[in-house]
Amino acid sequence: MHRSFVIACLLVSVSSQAFAADDIIASGRLKAVIVYTNRATLTREAVVDVPAGAHMIVFNGLSGNLLPDSLRAKGHAAADVKFGAVVSRLVPGDTLVAPREKELTDQLETLQDKSRSVASEKQALSFKQTFINTLGNQAALHSRDGIATNEAKPAQWMDEVQTAYTGLSETLKAEDQGDIALRDLNRQIAKVQQELQQLQTGQRSTYQVMIPVDASVATKLTVDLSYQLPDITWTPLYDARLDTAKGTLELTQYGSVHQSSGEDWNDVELTLSTAQPQLGTGLPDLQTMWMNLDQGGQVMGGGAGGTTFSTIADNIVTTSGVLTFSAPSVFNGRDKHYAPPPAERAATFVPAAVETGGFVSEYKIPGPATVKADGTESKLMIGTLDADSEMRILVKPQLSNEAYLVAHTTLKGEAPILPGPVSLFRDEAFVGQSNIPLLRPGQENDLAFGADDQVSVKRHVLKDETGEGGMIARSNVLERDFVTELQNLHKKKVNVIVEEAIPVAQDGKVGAEILTGQTTPGYEEDKDNIKGLLEWKAPLDPTQKSEIKLGWKVTWPKDSEITGL
Repeated sequence: MHRSFVIACLLVSVSSQAFAADDIIASGRLKAVIVYTNRATLTREAVVDVPAGAHMIVFNGLSGNLLPDSLRAKGHAAADVKFGAVVSRLVPGDTLVAPREKELTDQLETLQDKSRSVASEKQALSFKQTFINTLGNQAALHSRDGIATNEAKPAQWMDEVQTAYTGLSETLKAEDQGDIALRDLNRQIAKVQQELQQLQTGQRSTYQVMIPVDASVATKLTVDLSYQLPDITWTPLYDARLDTAKGTLELTQYGSVHQSSGEDWNDVELTLSTAQPQLGTGLPDLQTMWMNLDQGGQVMGGGAGGTTFSTIADNIVTTSGVLTFSAPSVFNGRDKHYAPPPAERAATFVPAAVETGGFVSEYKIPGPATVKADGTESKLMIGTLDADSEMRILVKPQLSNEAYLVAHTTLKGEAPILPGPVSLFRDEAFVGQSNIPLLRPGQENDLAFGADDQVSVKRHVLKDETGEGGMIARSNVLERDFVTELQNLHKKKVNVIVEEAIPVAQDGKVGAEILTGQTTPGYEEDKDNIKGLLEWKAPLDPTQKSEIKLGWKVTWPKDSEITGL
């Protein structure tokens, strides 16, 4: 019988059989993981002995959340082996799949059973206490009757009191012990519930995956089975460390991985990819934009509906970095004399290998990586970004008389970086957080590192007048003049950037102009394509003072009101 026909027969009969005699059960270990922004590709490796002929390799217990269409298999062996199509089926189950989740669930049930048992014991003790109190009340009544009839027996009365006291004391102590036990149990229950909530998957069904194979001779086969799981994410994180003495900026990138698949990733080859499969494979078709006249206030026609595309998720804490240390030798091998240890050197991190070929970037995390499935975030070092930076002092006198230290950065290299939060350090002191946008090589970005009290800023209003203009006073006129005084108190030269915004007219009847006679020349107009934004560059030597002047004028019709000022 032809081998391909045998494999086809195996494939057809797979749904009607549980396990056949020639099934080969593969016990695969998780070998590699590629994490995207909203899913991950997992690769399991199994080494199996395959006899000659047609057989079925079976993987059991795979996650019930895997995407069946993503299943792929490949392998290698010393003999000729042919693979058939990979098939899968969902196997229902009545127990939790994730080992840790099942362990915690069992532990929670045990603690809750103990709690109910203690509560029942407390209820019984409460009944016993009530009964003892009742007996005590009856004994008191009996004693009063005995005293009234001169039949009281003090010894018997004292025995009854002592018995009631002993019984009540033991009952109250037992109730106290029950309260303490309940308190401890409730704390343990809350702790287990919190941990269970972090990794709870609720998965009770698993996938069984079958791969038909046909071997020319008996051989040892290595099989790699890969598949995708949803709801696994990684987000970029950054550290920006500014050394003001050297004027340098070190920008380090991390990847924060979050997964709650129910399976810990232990010592895997981990890769973080910038691919975004959640955005789809292409854009939707554009539709005709119909226009009509407004019929009595009713808008006729309408544009085509749009499609909203999600952006990259934000997202966490184990550091993956290989520390390299130098171990000192204690003895000289030739004369056995003590040799002084070499000078200590700083530990270094091994950065991720970055592959930028094609349309996405992939960061291969160095060394085996471990990411727990308890829902916590693992922070993995990617490496230091290649960027040029320049320290600047940014002043916006319209907003504040404070000067702010800014690192103007230009991204180098070949790979873009994704948007994410950045922790800012100024001379090793943490000063706050900001965000880095999507940057491609060659693009620029500013990171602010707080106020610089060594640059003095003072702003004064020189003129603020409203009047009438034109030969016969047909328009209103508003003129404002300002001056910003700067002084560098540093012992070194600084580059000061001053930004001012001037009014911009949207109505043709409103006029706005810069008064060149009252404005310091050398400014850039409409900076970064923002209408009305002016920028001056003012390098200042130590103790140097400078002034930036600005004057503008606005005109509008006399019988109208103006807004925006």
